[in-house]
Amino acid sequence: MGRRKTRAVTLMLLSSLSFSIMQVFVKMSSTEVGTFEQVFFRNLISMIIAGVTVYRAKLDLIPEIKKGGLALWGRSFFGFLGIVLFFYATGHARQADVAMLNRASPVFVTIFAGPILKEKVSKVQVCAVALCLVGAYISMQPSFDSNPLPLLCALGAAMVAGLAYTLLSYTKRFTSAPVIIFHFSLLSTVCAGLLMIPGFVLPSPKAMGMLLMVGLFAAGGQYLLTYAYQQAPASEVSIYQYSGVVFTALLSYLIFHETLTATSIIGAIVILAAIFWVFEYSKRKTVKN
Repeated sequence: MGRRKTRAVTLMLLSSLSFSIMQVFVKMSSTEVGTFEQVFFRNLISMIIAGVTVYRAKLDLIPEIKKGGLALWGRSFFGFLGIVLFFYATGHARQADVAMLNRASPVFVTIFAGPILKEKVSKVQVCAVALCLVGAYISMQPSFDSNPLPLLCALGAAMVAGLAYTLLSYTKRFTSAPVIIFHFSLLSTVCAGLLMIPGFVLPSPKAMGMLLMVGLFAAGGQYLLTYAYQQAPASEVSIYQYSGVVFTALLSYLIFHETLTATSIIGAIVILAAIFWVFEYSKRKTVKN
């Protein structure tokens, strides 16, 4: 496998780990603050870090945003819409159902990568993504007996997230990573800030600490994900997001003492096998070329 692809895989795995740790703090803070407050802090920290990076790198913000055009605005809008739909679904449906449907985002990346990015998707990639979905189903054991609207929102969140990731891969041709992150974080922070006003609750010092951790690990995950999509084709790197299922299960076991069932372990093994299959396939394809 080429050095850039290996770096992309490493970055995506670290991104999934960072987002999984973020979910731990989201769960811990959810008893005290509302959804839009969590979304606000999730993006506020990223916006500050990205803003400092843009300033220190002396990047021309407005010209960079103009070069990104509608693709950059689409990445930011659909990224924020995906977060809102996911949080709504999380609050109104069974967690296993929501988590399962949300794992479909790499499928939509694979679908959108063809017409938008003109990427050729191999049969191995399609089969591996399908295998990851099977592994996620085995691990999460969803029943899909929740109300239809939240389930549709969860599926919609996966679809718009897949579109956002595809547009992220497209905008890398014109706009630098810090500007992409800053633009997305700014739009999300402003929108979430306005939406949280009606139900705003002043967080306690403990909750504030957890919200800061949500923001820090979200920022880490966002940076790692953005740079991963800059290193390799979207259809090849998106599958490694499924590692988040494994990381989340391990963290839930270690921190919340949730039981690791036989189905959870089998599902994790299936996902890891599919990821390893794609990794080895990409490595052999690079050697042949």
